[in-house]
Amino acid sequence: MNPTGYKILIEVLGRGDIRWIGEVGYVFQERQEGESKVTWKQYIEYLWHLLRLRLARWPMGRFLRFGAVGFSGVFVDLGVFYVLRTFLGFALTRSAIVSSEVAIISNFLWNDLWTFGDISKRQPGKRQRLKRLLKFNAICLMGLILNVLLVNLLFNVFGMNEYLAKLIAIAAVTLWNFWINLKLSWRVTDVN
Repeated sequence: MNPTGYKILIEVLGRGDIRWIGEVGYVFQERQEGESKVTWKQYIEYLWHLLRLRLARWPMGRFLRFGAVGFSGVFVDLGVFYVLRTFLGFALTRSAIVSSEVAIISNFLWNDLWTFGDISKRQPGKRQRLKRLLKFNAICLMGLILNVLLVNLLFNVFGMNEYLAKLIAIAAVTLWNFWINLKLSWRVTDVN
């Protein structure tokens, strides 16, 4: 929680999982002495606070964490790709597939712990984690197919550097992977 000024209750309501709110009416009396300490600055702070609370409900923060994990996955992917191509002499397509799969598993583990950790806690157990991994992997498989096609297209048809082609392919599938995984892999179905 990060309340602004004395607006603690609105912070609780905005950030909490509140399912019911009751109202207790209160009528303020006219001020008998002195002046109000409220200035236009408090009104602006209040509106800014409401906006911050609204944005906190949107998945932007989660997307930024997903992006950070994905960014770390770029290094995993490119590092494995480099080792497979340079030291082990794997073919381009095989290197792209293996390096992408290693990055997918790495990204899943970080996303499960950090990006979607709050949701993962509501789905405890190894079996549930394995289900999430399989869903994540299946969803990313489409991204992997697109990734491999783009790498081959950019490298073989357009003559682009293979590492630049790999970076472009990784960037092309990030948004799709986030939204589909948010909706499917870490979805919690409440059963009453």
